[in-house]
Amino acid sequence: MAQLSLRNRIYGPWAGFEREVLGSSEHAGWVHYIGRRRVRLRKSPFLPPDASRSYVLPEDLEVNDDELVEFSAIGPSYQVRSLPRGSTLADDYEKVYLVESVKRLSVPMPRPYLDTDEFLVRTVINWRDGEDDHLDKSIALQLLSCPRTAIGPGGIGSQSFDLSGAPKALDQLKRSVDLNLPSEFSRPNPRYEMDFLSTPADLAALRRRVAGGAVEEASYNYLKMVDPSHHPLPQHVPTIIYNASYRPVTKVPDPDVIEFQLYGLWLRPVISEDMIGQIEKMLGAVLEESDPAYAGYNIDFDRDAMAKIAMALCRLYGKERLDEDMLSRSRQWFLVLYRFFADLRLNYVRPGGSSRVSPTDSAPSYGHDRQGRHDMTVLREINRGVNEVGLDYVSLAGLKKALRRKVTVVEIMDSLTRLIQGGAVISKENGTLFRPVRRYEPRLLG
Repeated sequence: MAQLSLRNRIYGPWAGFEREVLGSSEHAGWVHYIGRRRVRLRKSPFLPPDASRSYVLPEDLEVNDDELVEFSAIGPSYQVRSLPRGSTLADDYEKVYLVESVKRLSVPMPRPYLDTDEFLVRTVINWRDGEDDHLDKSIALQLLSCPRTAIGPGGIGSQSFDLSGAPKALDQLKRSVDLNLPSEFSRPNPRYEMDFLSTPADLAALRRRVAGGAVEEASYNYLKMVDPSHHPLPQHVPTIIYNASYRPVTKVPDPDVIEFQLYGLWLRPVISEDMIGQIEKMLGAVLEESDPAYAGYNIDFDRDAMAKIAMALCRLYGKERLDEDMLSRSRQWFLVLYRFFADLRLNYVRPGGSSRVSPTDSAPSYGHDRQGRHDMTVLREINRGVNEVGLDYVSLAGLKKALRRKVTVVEIMDSLTRLIQGGAVISKENGTLFRPVRRYEPRLLG
């Protein structure tokens, strides 16, 4: 079934605060300026303003953009936009009201129909054992996103990993998320969008929108792209398919899930200076406790990951302020997600059991099997630096210097890309430091 459009809703899924505004007055809504003294009103913060009517403000009255107000107005008069040829009947016009006074409204925040646990269950209703892979957590964080703060831009980034060996698992993941994602959020949207990145063009387009301030919150998922460490959009949580299997219980959008998302997206949790200090202190301890680099992951998690998870959890639990409880929960979720990911990357093959992934685990479904003629030269130099010289990582500058008479810089970069994509090398610091992936052999039990 097609995605639900917020613009075409006749009944539900309206968030509680949207219903309150719709029921209060025809002249209530969120302000959007279209001229010096002329505004239109949004009936939902997630939709464009109503283009069929506008309001003219008196000189002594000031309202702010995006402020929730209720106008007392007289009118309307009609501003004709166009007339059919040979007719005096307007087929395109706008109602214009003169504002007499304004009442500033507080945003009512009725709780959504679902509670937190029910929302998590509904996000993976089409995945058997989805909770075992923490798909519910990962998908919920991406759907609820996090607001822009002093810590960084809004949105949660992820990369999907299919370790199940099932055909088209990543396509099914996208399909199941899109089912409950309003169509306005799956395309460029100034308020919030959820993007699945499968090509360099997808990434470049989103990067331009984020850098240009065209979108306030952008969650994104590197669905089939490899080596996002070379790109300026960081990751905060992994999305893993391992035990879970796709079973389409429903093909109809769930209005309760959509209502919960709208409720969450409207919340803008406040983060204090004290909380920022606590996050920075906690980050060091968590880095020591859960470093995904040892698991062969080709990019460090973003340093703001815990703060972003904490803000998304505030939305999940209906909190308007980031407190120590939410920060503690974010630490727990962070460790659960990354430990699960690290364990899988270190244990593709279980001792005494069969492989749970494709037999070619060194060349995952999103990698490339082709090997360039200089790849082994570059790999040997990285191995030499780590295993013989004793470096933790070999720098890109060191590789260029050591191989300057054998391989060009372009060839080195091409080889590094293939080695990373093939699972032979991992990188950090935006693709400037490299080391070989450590291979772990199962211990034979006597």
